[in-house]
Amino acid sequence: MSKVCTVTGLVPPTALGITLSHEHTFLDLHCWWQMPRNPDRDWLVEQKVSPELYDVLRADPYHCRDNLCLDDMDAVTEELLLFRELQGSTVVDLSSSGIGPYPEKLRELSRRTGLYIVAGTGFYVQRAHPPWIGQADVEEVAEYMLKELTEGFNETDVRAGIIGEIGTSSPVHPDELKVLQAAAKVQRQCSVGLNVHLAIFATEGLTVLQTLESCGADLSRVVLSHLDENLDPAYHRALADRGVFLEFDTFGSECAFQEDKVREPTDAERLTAFIRLVEAGYLKQLLISQDVCTKMQWHQYGGHGYDHVLRSIVPQLRCLGLSDRDIRQVLVLNPAFLLSGEHID
Repeated sequence: MSKVCTVTGLVPPTALGITLSHEHTFLDLHCWWQMPRNPDRDWLVEQKVSPELYDVLRADPYHCRDNLCLDDMDAVTEELLLFRELQGSTVVDLSSSGIGPYPEKLRELSRRTGLYIVAGTGFYVQRAHPPWIGQADVEEVAEYMLKELTEGFNETDVRAGIIGEIGTSSPVHPDELKVLQAAAKVQRQCSVGLNVHLAIFATEGLTVLQTLESCGADLSRVVLSHLDENLDPAYHRALADRGVFLEFDTFGSECAFQEDKVREPTDAERLTAFIRLVEAGYLKQLLISQDVCTKMQWHQYGGHGYDHVLRSIVPQLRCLGLSDRDIRQVLVLNPAFLLSGEHID
């Protein structure tokens, strides 16, 4: 049986249990920080996140610097233990280069919580790339990811167990295409899962898949993230028909982005789209998570935390007709196949 590489060592896929397939426990998301266009909102920039600020941040999540940094070991331990109390077992942390990684912290967090943590290698969106990526060729980028998968991050022996999240913008930047090509090459060589960040509200998924497929990627172990931010049924079907995983990973996040006059879907809208895909026969290609990537998403600051899927979304899925077997498929069996390449019972 294939093994899954966690930050504390190799484990069989049968041990993973309930898995959150797209989360962040430590990260620096300042690549998305924006100065408010309205000077009346300048006060928000240097504010410390608090529960009292939650509703303000829902409209302007990227204006507050403090909101974009997760770096508190004690706090994230407390938050993750709520997930474990609901029988959660594994977390896939996708803080790739540009927003991470934090290998030694992840290993300590795994030991504190008793959770398996799988860390991702790769590069986030172009605006967060290290300068050398622009000058590197595909081989050099691939070698970097290969080292993190086979030897360890930086000077540690903590190894990645998945590629991702690989960042893409809209339109996809040439350097992001280069990273995608490298990721496909490494995925083929190492037989690991590959997670791609798609620009929210956009429709770049088919472009991404064309690039990956042309470079030999195994699409059955490719995840397209954030597909619950664009709920176009035809777009979802076109992607699912390529055999990839569709990830609904922003449950609990209902921000408005008032300056841009756009909003995220509600959880109810996400669930409607999710059930539509289940009814269309794509159950074995679906993943769910919360993509916790800001302080405001933690319970202590007013958010829903890492336990939202188990505490709130799973009961709603049952009410919408999913059986316990269906839910196990999404939360246990699908992630196990993504991470190991093996189908488990």
